[in-house]
Amino acid sequence: MTAVKVLSSTRISAAVAASLLVAVAIPVAAHHSAAPFDMTRKITVSGTVEKWVWSNPHSWLYIRTTKPGGAQEIWGFEAGSAGMLARSGWNSSDMKTGDKVTVTASPSRNGRPVGLISDVKLANGKVLGAGFGAPPPGFAPGN
Repeated sequence: MTAVKVLSSTRISAAVAASLLVAVAIPVAAHHSAAPFDMTRKITVSGTVEKWVWSNPHSWLYIRTTKPGGAQEIWGFEAGSAGMLARSGWNSSDMKTGDKVTVTASPSRNGRPVGLISDVKLANGKVLGAGFGAPPPGFAPGN
């Protein structure tokens, strides 16, 4: 093999390797962390469900609240994926528009009416935990 062919082959291999690294890095960069939320604080917000979005990669709960003075405000609360929530006892039909709920969450760092759900208390008293890192159904320690 000549030096030109070896050099050309090395350049092609480097280009392929670089392309693969970029292809792998893009999905990783697309997923965000809990950085927008102040995980050292918890807030509690009560209101009426405007919209419950059971979806992947994150579910969202939007509730209408009444601020002091009577003004209305919509809060958006991020939750985990539908699968993760289901494994920790949630169901897509747990909430519907008009239901009263109380949400405990880590608030947004920038003061916007947004938070990361810690738990949701339904009108019937049932409390749905965030479920982050919940074990799969049927899991028992020591199995």
